[in-house]
Amino acid sequence: MKNKTCYLFVFNGYSDWEPALAAASLQQFSEYEVRPFSIDGKAVISAANLQVIPQLSLAELDATLADIVILPGGAAWAEGKNREISPFIQDVLRKGKLLAAICDATLYLASQGILDNIPHTSNDLGLLKEAVPEYKGETNYVNKPAVTTDQVITANGAAGTAFALAIVSRLGLLENEQFAFWFGFFHKPEFQSLWHE
Repeated sequence: MKNKTCYLFVFNGYSDWEPALAAASLQQFSEYEVRPFSIDGKAVISAANLQVIPQLSLAELDATLADIVILPGGAAWAEGKNREISPFIQDVLRKGKLLAAICDATLYLASQGILDNIPHTSNDLGLLKEAVPEYKGETNYVNKPAVTTDQVITANGAAGTAFALAIVSRLGLLENEQFAFWFGFFHKPEFQSLWHE
């Protein structure tokens, strides 16, 4: 039985491929239940034209129950949309829960000051500074596919596998040999030692 919760934010135009491997890993191989939510709880259309029917609306979320929140990328972030989630995200961070953002969702974190004082990455430092003039975290920028801190995981938009690896590593899922074998097909260099003698 699932006894932990992963909230996955979905919105019109969200980059559905970016959180897919992480979400499948958690749903299939762990005690985490992936629960998609949209701002109003209504269906959304992803960047690949897939209709997604969320389980929850923003108003129904409880940060106390959120073990991890995943924010996928999508053009909406750069357009200044989705800001309605800010009170919930701040509550998640206050409660010490894990937050994972990829691609343009990192622009949102930067705009909220969340990245100013922690190691992080994004699609490109120059683009990040241009898109978010108020961003003050340049000295903490790390030019890697994914970066993990105690509470925040960030990744660039081409790093869906690295993003998933960062999440499952942070949550201790690699201890599951069945999962390690399965995930190894997506990211063999890091996992060969786990399933080859």
